[in-house]
Amino acid sequence: MATSWNSLSSADGSYMTLITVLALTVLWLLWSVSSYFRCRNRLPVPPGNFGFPFIGQTVEHVLAMSTADGIRMWVQKQIEKHGPLFKFRFAGYPMVMLGDEEGNKFIFQNDGMSIHTFWPSKIATLFGPHSLLLQSGERHKLLRRHFSKMFDRAAVSRYIHGVNRNTIRHFTNHWQGKEQLAALDMTNLHTFSTICSLVLSLEEGPLMDKTLEALQTWLRGIFSLPINLPGFDYYAALKSRGLIFEVFDRLMEQRRQEIAEDRVPEASQTDFLNWMLTVPDEEGNMFQDSFIRDNLLLLLVAAFETTSATLAMTIFYIAKNPHVYEQILQEQKLISDEKCSSGKDENAMTMEDISAMKYTWKVIQEVLRLQPPVVGSYRKTATDLEYKGYLIPRGWLLNWNTQYTHYNPESFKDPLTFDPSRWETRPPPFTYLPFGGGIHSCPGNEFAKMSMLTFIHHLVRNFSWSLVDANYDGPFIRDPCSRPPDKVLISVKQITAS
Repeated sequence: MATSWNSLSSADGSYMTLITVLALTVLWLLWSVSSYFRCRNRLPVPPGNFGFPFIGQTVEHVLAMSTADGIRMWVQKQIEKHGPLFKFRFAGYPMVMLGDEEGNKFIFQNDGMSIHTFWPSKIATLFGPHSLLLQSGERHKLLRRHFSKMFDRAAVSRYIHGVNRNTIRHFTNHWQGKEQLAALDMTNLHTFSTICSLVLSLEEGPLMDKTLEALQTWLRGIFSLPINLPGFDYYAALKSRGLIFEVFDRLMEQRRQEIAEDRVPEASQTDFLNWMLTVPDEEGNMFQDSFIRDNLLLLLVAAFETTSATLAMTIFYIAKNPHVYEQILQEQKLISDEKCSSGKDENAMTMEDISAMKYTWKVIQEVLRLQPPVVGSYRKTATDLEYKGYLIPRGWLLNWNTQYTHYNPESFKDPLTFDPSRWETRPPPFTYLPFGGGIHSCPGNEFAKMSMLTFIHHLVRNFSWSLVDANYDGPFIRDPCSRPPDKVLISVKQITAS
């Protein structure tokens, strides 16, 4: 009986094993057939080369980024091989560059939906987790809407008097009596003192100098290798971030005490620090100190380096094109003469004056086209995307970049030529992106325009200049914005406004 029972159990076990094997075989066959048809119907990924595992084109891309011409030529080389849509590998990530205006449109119109903002971990660490730069989705919309109130046209109209006063003081203190200057050093000092005054009510002096030095060290870490060891730029940048935050903490403590005692100076009542300490967000919550620090840093960076570098390069291109200087001077003299004829202070500045500087703005626009302070940024796909017959898998990065569209002869005739007159007509959409685009475009572009035009107005009304190295035409260093090696060294002559 026992033998019969064991035999039956063995037979049942063999039967169950056979059923299991058959079932697994059927499932495998179904999966294989399904995979075959999925693979057969699957779109190809964009053309290009991933290069070495993990490293990919990281090293050559970083080296190209060290010069303005280098990154432009690197992009053009890839486009010549693969077209404006190509893949490469950067810092371990598969990345697709959508180089033309159609690619820019695709990214910006899908931004915040199937595409989200992305920054390499090194940059995210330098900016901090609470920075608006790193936010996406509803959180980004909420914060951007809140912050935009500080940079809309009404706010810029309030700031113009302070910017104008600071600009006049800058030329009086740092240009008068000088025969030779490094223009970039001057625009750095002017731009940083202006933004520190408006954001922190921090005036020129040892504390501002310390903060400027720390911020410039921080900036050198942006395009450095992420090596957190002594002697490397990234290590120094992280240390400088801590020094900058010490300054913020000191100013926050001082301001909180002034608020508690109801003795905040009138000039400080409208600065960004006071606003962040006293105005809750749209959900009624007060900002935490860690949030305030990260976004004060973002404000200083965004308003400082991009504006300063653009002004320095504007001084460079004006010096290279004397007829441009003459046209700017005539436009600015007309504005001053109209003030004098109506009995107004010719040194004052209004938004109407800014609107009248049409040719001067065309000059700056052309500088921004040739030497954009930011050449592009990254996004990350939240789902598989189809674009122009290619599959861009979920989790891949997208890179929009100005180095194709800004130099595309189909959009800009003779693209390497400095020609402000091209701005008599508007360029095609999504071809000109010095301030980015979509929901992550720069919210402070109106402020930047106002402050740059105010600076150029007082510069040409009081000084003429020439390049010490008049024959220099490039290449331009990018660290992270474009500049010649001598920081735009100029010979200066003060003139009498007439």
